[in-house]
Amino acid sequence: MHTTMGALGAGVIQLRRDFPAGQAGRPAFTGEHPHTYGEFTAAVDALTCRLLDLGVRAGDRVAIWTDKQPRYAEAIVAAVQAGCAYVPLDGGQPAGRVETILQDAEPVVLFTDRHRLERLAGRALPASLEAIVTTGEAPEGDVRGVPVRSWDDFARVRAGRVTILPALQPSDLAAILYTSGSTGVPKGVRISHRNLANFVGWARTELDVGPGDVFANHASFNFDLSTFDLFVALSAGAAVWIVPDAAARDVTALAAGIQEHGVTVWYSVPSVLHLLTASGALTPAVTRSLRYVLFAGEVFPVPQLRALADRLPAGTALYNLYGPTETNVCTYHRVRPEDLLRDTPVPIGAPITGARVSVVVDGRAVHVPGAIGELVVEGDCVTPGYWRRPDEPAAAFHCQGRHPTGDLVSYEDGQLVYRGRKDRMVKLSGYRVELGEIEAAVLTHPAVAEAAVVVKADPQESSSGRIALYYTLRPGAAKPGLVRLKQHCARLLPRYMLPHTATCLDRLPHNANGKTDYRRLDHEAAQPTAEPAGAAGK
Repeated sequence: MHTTMGALGAGVIQLRRDFPAGQAGRPAFTGEHPHTYGEFTAAVDALTCRLLDLGVRAGDRVAIWTDKQPRYAEAIVAAVQAGCAYVPLDGGQPAGRVETILQDAEPVVLFTDRHRLERLAGRALPASLEAIVTTGEAPEGDVRGVPVRSWDDFARVRAGRVTILPALQPSDLAAILYTSGSTGVPKGVRISHRNLANFVGWARTELDVGPGDVFANHASFNFDLSTFDLFVALSAGAAVWIVPDAAARDVTALAAGIQEHGVTVWYSVPSVLHLLTASGALTPAVTRSLRYVLFAGEVFPVPQLRALADRLPAGTALYNLYGPTETNVCTYHRVRPEDLLRDTPVPIGAPITGARVSVVVDGRAVHVPGAIGELVVEGDCVTPGYWRRPDEPAAAFHCQGRHPTGDLVSYEDGQLVYRGRKDRMVKLSGYRVELGEIEAAVLTHPAVAEAAVVVKADPQESSSGRIALYYTLRPGAAKPGLVRLKQHCARLLPRYMLPHTATCLDRLPHNANGKTDYRRLDHEAAQPTAEPAGAAGK
């Protein structure tokens, strides 16, 4: 492998090979499964060879559904080096949603584990699959005609073998990240090598990071925040602490990990940073190694941000990064002391290298301070669009290298400030959630006739919200309680999309156009069924 990961000149993502002597012995991954750069590179090379042996071609997809661990990262980098697009799936995704994504993405290889493979029993697998690779002992034979191999067996190659890598182009696909879809079906956002290389190149220029740094990978690999943790760290020769799924919201485990591994670069959604701050876990002993703390995915209330800043070393740099999955990060703002005195959230800032932004009102770009309009992004950060969805409203814009974000912004002292959303896509704990997808899942319950979902402020947590479901019953149907509805939705949705409350109405309010009037839901609410787990109505 001959170019650097995220090299600006090449415009493609490949495993870096030009590190100085001794780098092979340095840690690439710390934590429960430590790997040196030499071990990681050898593992990636072996997987790359085997993928190429299968005859993969540019643009083929490789799906990964397993626990967060270095092997997950090995599969990601090997897929990209072989010219494939990796399709990351969160380890906690319900099997039904995984089945939907696999059918849509049509991968040639699925990397998983035996436990999750068993969860796919009885479900349809795409005809495109040529191999299933599992951690641990692989089951004997095939699964519906698809050969199943253990990870160790699949990665075994002849010593000294030389493999010629395909010549990658900046326009080639590097990843497909599936996000919540408004029709009830997850949709894949295509990420090109150009997109990733542009982002990594900007981050390497903006941040002074190198082999002495340790990045915390808190985000799931199917979340675009993880592209920073993985690709920026590996391009710099830094180590990565992959935060285990079970520790993602365990403040004690997170604080212990920061201290034990000497984390210098942290990137997560604000709600996780607020948990760490409010719990008192960010002691001076925990935070002393932190050089950069970056946040994105949702608004960070200034009082909470101020509390975080008070617990960090004086030299720690705070960054607010902004961008939907369709652009990854497209603007950034380094938090200044005066920002912590604001009454409103800190700016989302200025465009990164390779991005151009405009504030659009009634189809025209405006530059008047205070004028609120939709943020439209252009440039190398804009992804090619959605996987196999040419009729998506934004598809025509993506063909032109533009993405209307649906976010309302204005200029304030030359900096962009976020003002809210145009549509019903929301951010919850950093995850992008289409409320329509939750409604679609609820509507598959046999007792439910209509469903409407809104997000309400959480009085216990000002940086996030609670998903409130309102529904009506089919004639003669028994009313399901909240627990029953959550159990039903859990077969179709990830945990962060499950409703927190459920209210049964005689009818949903509608406006003059016959559409659900979401603003009137509270006024017509009746018969609340929000119950604690284990209560009646299961």
